[in-house]
Amino acid sequence: MKTSRVYYHYEQLEEFHAGMWKIVRGEMRKQYIELAANLMRDATAFKDAMMRAVREWPKSCEFNFTSDSVNRIAWLGHAGCCLGVGSPEEATRCGWHTLNQSEQDLANEVAAEALSTWEASYYMVGSQLELFDGP
Repeated sequence: MKTSRVYYHYEQLEEFHAGMWKIVRGEMRKQYIELAANLMRDATAFKDAMMRAVREWPKSCEFNFTSDSVNRIAWLGHAGCCLGVGSPEEATRCGWHTLNQSEQDLANEVAAEALSTWEASYYMVGSQLELFDGP
């Protein structure tokens, strides 16, 4: 389903305040890479972390999921790793590259499930509101 693009100032986005875009270096970066990779290898824990993002980051989800230029699966994985283990986006991306193909496939599968949950909720609410918006 196609929806209108929703915009928020970056300071309104939950991801900004959670540190998803912070820069880490040295040993801390290495730790986050390992933590993110291990989280993504655990399908149940990874999905739980992404579902936290769906529940706790409504503005970030709406902003990113209504954009045609965002890789929604990747963004949701980054969000889940940020909430689940505190890993910023760059370290999570590096952790992703340590996973083998079957681990990546499973991580993408559970991310797609979490995204589908958000979409079902978002579009259901939108449809319900339209029922009451009379001419």
